[in-house]
Amino acid sequence: MALDVKVRPETLGARLRNARLNAQKTQEAAAEATGIARTTIAAMESGKRPIDARHLRSFAEAYQVSEVELLGVDQQPLDLEVKFRSTPASAAADSQGDVARLLTRLASGTLELETLVSRQPAKQDYPVIRLEREDGLEQQAEDAAVALRQRLGLGIGPISNLLQMMESELGVRIFERPLPSEISGAVAYDPSHGGFIILNSKHPIERRRLTAAHECGHPLLRKPGVTVLRVGDEDYDREERFCDAFARALLMPASAVRRKHSELRDVSGKFTVRHIIAMALYFIVSVEAITRRLEGLGLAPRGLYDSLREKGLTSQHTKSVMQELASEPPAAFTPHTYFLAGAAVDRDLLSVEQVAHMLDTDLVTTRRLLSKFSSEGEDVLEFQL
Repeated sequence: MALDVKVRPETLGARLRNARLNAQKTQEAAAEATGIARTTIAAMESGKRPIDARHLRSFAEAYQVSEVELLGVDQQPLDLEVKFRSTPASAAADSQGDVARLLTRLASGTLELETLVSRQPAKQDYPVIRLEREDGLEQQAEDAAVALRQRLGLGIGPISNLLQMMESELGVRIFERPLPSEISGAVAYDPSHGGFIILNSKHPIERRRLTAAHECGHPLLRKPGVTVLRVGDEDYDREERFCDAFARALLMPASAVRRKHSELRDVSGKFTVRHIIAMALYFIVSVEAITRRLEGLGLAPRGLYDSLREKGLTSQHTKSVMQELASEPPAAFTPHTYFLAGAAVDRDLLSVEQVAHMLDTDLVTTRRLLSKFSSEGEDVLEFQL
């Protein structure tokens, strides 16, 4: 079916420019790939020249995006500048660029789904955080985490449904996809559309939760653009260090950690590695995360985690304590975009193939997900109230 180009030239031009930048192409490279003169491309991107269906198809093929994505559905274009958190080697830069482009595609597809089914995300209700130069980052992060917990009525206990809470209460859209192992995730923030986060589904749930909490700091700081988080990257600017501290404080509030530490120590008269693992399971974080949090709060000697690792502490010890405590790992999280996709298919607004393209999943996975979240599923119950 041919697409009718009815989008205003300046709006479509902005989308073309963003698609070109996300594809890491200059106007000269785009001209070579499409056969359209560079001056014509410049005029189109600035909104000074209309774009017909033939041009649109050429751009979509050159930038590896769908024509529907370029046209959008009555939505403002995402203007997301890609910002790397460090200056990595060429191979690392390529993988970061791939993840940034993937997140941009997912964000655009989600916006289109939300518009198609007339379902907007939760209102952006992020506390406004401004980093003060004269105040310490750790304390500012602690204060910001407490403020967010108070706003959401979370108290100081563990957040068992962190990702769902971020979507439903903050309006941050979250995706989980297999990414290169050296990348933990990425975040995109646009003032008009809010925040989008992608997590590496290859990583354990405890690491994904910490990454999600870290990335949540960017919308709170109103930091626009796309940034990609690499594993073990310590070349952070001040805002990134704040996000690290904020993540720890959000998932492991200082008062709760101190109280739990005191409870375990008072019961047994000592505080052991087994207690550390129990605390990790309680807060649903990794043993490394809780140990370093204990170190930072002065409840454990500095360098304790490194020492434990050298002595042979492994994930098998965590599994052993988990079995003793009859604790089960948290269920896998399903982003709200799948519910939107199910509604779109139910209303014949999109085909399964179109949903697969929007959400960057294969057809088998898409059909399996839609079987759960659309009326085509076998286990759907309908209620009349």
